[in-house]
Amino acid sequence: MTDGIPIGLMGLGRIARNLFRLLYRSNEFPIGAVSDPSDPAALTYLLRFDTILGRFPEAMSFDQGALHVAGRQIPLLQAGKPGEAPWGELGVHTVIEAMQKNPTREDLQRHLDAGAQRVILCVPLRDEPDITVVMGVNDDALRVEHRIVSNASNTAHAATPILKILDRAFGIERGFLNTVHAYSDQQRLADVPAEDPRRGRAAAQNIIPQSTNAGQVILEILPHLQGRISASALNVPVPDGSVVDLVCWHREPVTAESINRTVHEAIDSDWQGLLEFEADPIVSSDIRLSPCSGTFDSAATMILGDRVSKTLTWFDNGWGYAHRVVDLLRRFRALDEEAAP
Repeated sequence: MTDGIPIGLMGLGRIARNLFRLLYRSNEFPIGAVSDPSDPAALTYLLRFDTILGRFPEAMSFDQGALHVAGRQIPLLQAGKPGEAPWGELGVHTVIEAMQKNPTREDLQRHLDAGAQRVILCVPLRDEPDITVVMGVNDDALRVEHRIVSNASNTAHAATPILKILDRAFGIERGFLNTVHAYSDQQRLADVPAEDPRRGRAAAQNIIPQSTNAGQVILEILPHLQGRISASALNVPVPDGSVVDLVCWHREPVTAESINRTVHEAIDSDWQGLLEFEADPIVSSDIRLSPCSGTFDSAATMILGDRVSKTLTWFDNGWGYAHRVVDLLRRFRALDEEAAP
């Protein structure tokens, strides 16, 4: 394959808007179309003015069914369900599904039936995908025949590499991770009735305990830790910047120095571009717009006795995760080229 691989964005929420900024000028993965049932004028406005990302760096407008930006015309459809957007007619090869809440494989198959060749999922799937991928951990298991692929979660991308590093060096008998997460667009500004009462409480005024599928996703990727990892989450009143608070019980003795040295050496040798090692004392706003899956906070490492460690790994809610989608696209492009006659 020498030409670009056109991408379709299904949904134009937070993750997709991050991806739009990464790809709108790309010749490698040009945006072939965007589909979202919301008002096109409102979507264009949110692309142009973003509280987290700032103003869009170039002029943009919506006219005659398309977004006009950087000399390109990107069709903006109002299809809201898989199968409604004619991806094949639009020349789209890979659909990034970032809208449907807990879709099924049957839902996602409709993207393929509509002409797409592959679907990359940025939301939790109700069924099993062909594979769930965390770059740097299990992307070597990707195969060209994988068609419905989960990009895991931003928490999994931050936590799984650290778990793998610590387990390889010291063994993990038990692990508990708590994600302290910025609030999301699924929460409310004021108290309102909701199916989940806590999710209905005002996000900017409360620390809100939430369920998370991060533990399940991590165990799909590191199945040998089955029964040894559990997870919880707290949404807190910040708009961006989250952290994985990870406590591990180890088989081998540990010190704060050995934990930090091991993680630092692993990042330098195997995880550059995916993880960062930070020696200075940082806070959540310092991680905004980091392209990495996670930033290990060495100043926060703690030890209880000689077998229990506590570490912090920071991550941007969307920017790093969007970069991993692009990494996944590149990996599949390489696999497809190898398989081409």
